Amino acid sequence: MSWPEKVRRISVHNTLQNAHHSLVVPKLRSLFMCWGMDSVNESSKLIFSSGHSRLLNVLDMQDASLKKFPKQVSSLFLLKYLNLRNTKLKNIPSSIRNLGFLETLDLKKTHVSKLPVDILELKRLRHLLVYHYEKEPNSNTHFKYGFKAMKRIGCLQSLQKLCFIESHQHGNHIMEELGRLRQLRRLGIIKFRTRDGKALCSSIEKLKNLRAFSVTAEHKNEIIDMQHLTCPPQFLQRLYLRGRLEKLPNWISSLQGLVKLCLRWSRLTGDPLFTLHRLPNLVHLEFIQAFDGESLVFVAGGFQRLKFLGLNKLERLKRVVVEKGALPCLEKLIVGYCGLQQVPSGIENLTMLKLLVFQKMPSNFISSLHLFCGEDNWKDSHIPEVYFTDSEYGITDDVYSLESFRKGQNFLRLDAGIKRQKHE
Repeated sequence: MSWPEKVRRISVHNTLQNAHHSLVVPKLRSLFMCWGMDSVNESSKLIFSSGHSRLLNVLDMQDASLKKFPKQVSSLFLLKYLNLRNTKLKNIPSSIRNLGFLETLDLKKTHVSKLPVDILELKRLRHLLVYHYEKEPNSNTHFKYGFKAMKRIGCLQSLQKLCFIESHQHGNHIMEELGRLRQLRRLGIIKFRTRDGKALCSSIEKLKNLRAFSVTAEHKNEIIDMQHLTCPPQFLQRLYLRGRLEKLPNWISSLQGLVKLCLRWSRLTGDPLFTLHRLPNLVHLEFIQAFDGESLVFVAGGFQRLKFLGLNKLERLKRVVVEKGALPCLEKLIVGYCGLQQVPSGIENLTMLKLLVFQKMPSNFISSLHLFCGEDNWKDSHIPEVYFTDSEYGITDDVYSLESFRKGQNFLRLDAGIKRQKHE
């Protein structure tokens, strides 16, 4: 089989052993490969044996069983996009510097933890994505790992996406270098330390184009000091803060474009809702071990566009109140591992709510749920179902309809496959 000379883009599946002649395509610019487990070594030889491959702009080798960086890739001088996601790579060679036109280097879900200093020569690099997740032994928790940031990372001034750099080494210097990356739209930092807070805030103020910002402390008791930030990026849409906060930074209330906010390990003692309830575009809000108080009150008129609310691992939380006129657009409410003694007061006012989830709640909460659902204030509820998981009773992944609560019937158990389909 031969390809027309004008073909510029080819997608190859499984193996090239019977199709290597077809890759002699003079104008080929993009090559996407879906690999079979045993085909990668032989196929890679066939791909790069043709001189025409040097004209490639795009090379996608995602999911290949690569253990070493193919040395032939370094000869693809015109390459702009290189995807090695979900491979077994651990190292990137210094010859990467030859790819002077490279704009995207995707190393997600690899075990690369350090990049050669030669990568600083890639002045056109826009997207540098290097991170993976590992599950903690005997736990469902997954930890994120990035790469050790180079001391002169500020040289890569074309960068728009940078995720995730580990800042615990040369932290203060690295934080200052970030201020040189004026084109950044997405920034992810892990292993952050309290003492580097002032330098980070100074740099963030210079990143006027930032749209998404994530910072994770070195450990969950480390304080993320963001109080020095006085002029945050006004186009910020997504904000993830994972670490202790002495108090919720006041500057968050000025983020008029903020769409998603996730707080983890914050352990706030003051009411965080007062700072957040007037954000005009907030759609997604999550608190995970973020609040140590006993009461959360969603005041009337607050959170006008919020559609998703997650309250998780708030062990001291005993009461949630939803005033009439609050959360008018809320569609999903997930409450898990909290100390609530009864159903959130005013929940019947959430007329747009489509899914209500309770995960591993105390036994006395279950009793209150039975009583509350039998009362008249839920007789006109638009909530189609309650999704509930409670290990204390040996019950997992059960769906309970409000109708069964009202009639005092046994809870309805649905097929797991149906449930997954409903809640994806």
